[in-house]
Amino acid sequence: MADEKSSSLADLAFELSLRTLSQQEKSLDELRSRTGVLLTATALVTSFLGARALQDPDLQWLSIVGRAAAILSILLSIYVLAPKPNLNFAIHGAATYEYFIRSGADLENAHLTLAYWNREAWTENQASIDRSIILFGIACGGLLAAVLLWSLKLPLD
Repeated sequence: MADEKSSSLADLAFELSLRTLSQQEKSLDELRSRTGVLLTATALVTSFLGARALQDPDLQWLSIVGRAAAILSILLSIYVLAPKPNLNFAIHGAATYEYFIRSGADLENAHLTLAYWNREAWTENQASIDRSIILFGIACGGLLAAVLLWSLKLPLD
């Protein structure tokens, strides 16, 4: 009975670790989707509002700072959208099989080991995802700053 209980706990730990990694990957996909929308919005605002504000030959400080904010938003959005080779959401099946065959692990130990490996992958991924979330927020702020600055400049022309 005790072996069956610990085996079912190992199975539960493994299944939960898989679910956690899957949810983390889904969160990253949603962040990237929002970032794509932000990049599109920044491009549109720059094309219409920014183009009008930048027509002034004097390029007042509002236009220059607005342009810098829009460029910041674009660059940060591209960084968030760019593939990150350090993110890991899956374990290679054949390598896992070879590892556990060589170590002679039973299924319970394999599930526990995999659960710990998945937790380690989640922790490593989360640092990169947290950084991307912060950069996304800054990119949103850059777009907002550009819109506000260019909107202030237009009535002054």
